[in-house]
Amino acid sequence: MDGDAVFWVTTIGGLLSLGAWIWYYAALGKSISQEEKEAGRDLTYEINPFTGSAKPYKKKNNQK
Repeated sequence: MDGDAVFWVTTIGGLLSLGAWIWYYAALGKSISQEEKEAGRDLTYEINPFTGSAKPYKKKNNQK
């Protein structure tokens, strides 16, 4: 690959990566906002940062 191809592959890859991060945080913010509307209050310190949910994980009875 010559210098121009490396530049374009790096630039396009970086832009796609940036776009994915923006999409992720926008979707996370939207789901958190929806849960806060359903709860009718601020859930700032109750939200799981990995799932964007304040709902507790429920195990099924047959799982240990």
